Amino acid sequence: MAGSTQRPIDMETERLIIRHLSPQDEAAFLSGIGDRELRRMYGLPLELSEERARQIFQRFSALPAAYGLIRKADNALIGFLLDVPSELPEDMQRALPVGGRTLAYATFPPYQRQGFMREALFFMIQRHAANAPYLHCGHFPFNVPSERLLLSLGFQEYGQHVSGKVTIIDKIRV
Repeated sequence: MAGSTQRPIDMETERLIIRHLSPQDEAAFLSGIGDRELRRMYGLPLELSEERARQIFQRFSALPAAYGLIRKADNALIGFLLDVPSELPEDMQRALPVGGRTLAYATFPPYQRQGFMREALFFMIQRHAANAPYLHCGHFPFNVPSERLLLSLGFQEYGQHVSGKVTIIDKIRV
């Protein structure tokens, strides 16, 4: 239809459905980011009111490529993945080709360390192989599981920058 905004179609991996976040995901999203350690590891506010959590969900779900990771076995929302234009600082982007993408992600407890995010990121790497000159992901220095995951998927350290009061380690995959 002319003038309509189309959402991306659902995508699938072996164990996941990757689909746009929708209003039906709000309660599970709020529950998932209710975990204080998850908020620390992913840079979300440690003290988070329900209203602020709802605002984060609304902001994420309004993005054109904000995906919920749905476990096929039980249709549970187990995390999210955002696919946005490169969020590397401008001075770091200058040395790279135009058109890179940033992938930001989180897996909710108790689904962490079961390979779900590896599966989702591998799928996104394959999806972008032909049309994005590089992929960027950032992590905090203390988020060792995320660092290991990115390195195992072929991301390499590119630099670091400070956002607010925290340092972000930037990794890219060309």
